[in-house]
Amino acid sequence: MNLFKYICILTIFSLSCSKAIICEIPKEVDCEKWNGYHKFIYDPIIVDEECNCIVAGKVKYLHNCETKALVHYGSGECDNMALKIICKDGNCFDKNGNPYEVQEFTIDCNGNSIQNGEVNANELDDLFDPTTGPQP
Repeated sequence: MNLFKYICILTIFSLSCSKAIICEIPKEVDCEKWNGYHKFIYDPIIVDEECNCIVAGKVKYLHNCETKALVHYGSGECDNMALKIICKDGNCFDKNGNPYEVQEFTIDCNGNSIQNGEVNANELDDLFDPTTGPQP
């Protein structure tokens, strides 16, 4: 675990000073303690301070420990776009590795990040609205 923190610190210093990286340490999930909707960061969230936008990172949304959706925030470009993958019965990809349903949406560039934890009602509505997605 200390190695992960060390790598995150090195990554922070190796990035340009215009980006902030949020490192989340993955934890084993005890399904009995996680009733309802929760989100977990599985690829660090990066906020570009020049455009105040999330430019990279991935979040998994679970309902009672079943994956319901994945959100991919890009690969470093400040384009205020993200992809939402809607899952079926806990699976997000078919046998060929293709996502079942993909929706592109615009994210608010407000300098905010994403945190692990419970999903509130507004975020849940945005998650399953085909015209938008969860906002920071």
